[in-house]
Amino acid sequence: MAIELSDSTISKMVDQLISKGNNFAETESEQKLRNTKALLQNFWLLGNHLDIKMPTVDEDVPLSKYEISLYSLLGYRVRTKEMLEFVTAIIDRYGELCKQGTFEDERRYEVIKKLYLVDRRLTRIQLADQYDVDEKTIRRDERKAINELSIMIFGIDALNDVSKTRRMTVHK
Repeated sequence: MAIELSDSTISKMVDQLISKGNNFAETESEQKLRNTKALLQNFWLLGNHLDIKMPTVDEDVPLSKYEISLYSLLGYRVRTKEMLEFVTAIIDRYGELCKQGTFEDERRYEVIKKLYLVDRRLTRIQLADQYDVDEKTIRRDERKAINELSIMIFGIDALNDVSKTRRMTVHK
């Protein structure tokens, strides 16, 4: 049983599919970029996750459901530790690169560090006062640093996401 569609109906359907595809791509790209921001925002919590003592599991006894859960938690902990070590190395390298660049490059690194990574974190307003710039400048520094860190952490996929987000912003 074939369904007959008019040209205008087909055109509307195609337009809706394209629109939904663009919205999906935009949302997906933004989420990937936000992952770097979420990683930075939760960096100290992830570090503290590693500082909490875990119960031990006796390997000679058959595993109970409780012990299987502990093994799962230990797996989370190992992945967290590996990721934090990698991200810390990336952030350190980013800092080195920024310190070799312009004053603005170095400020971008300091903004990320002071917003997310130090014990006594500062607000954007405090940073704007400290650097004698507008809060919008601090936000631009933050955004650019997060994009750059995303590329360093996620490689070419992050570069593609950054360019997709920019293209969509320009075309709106």
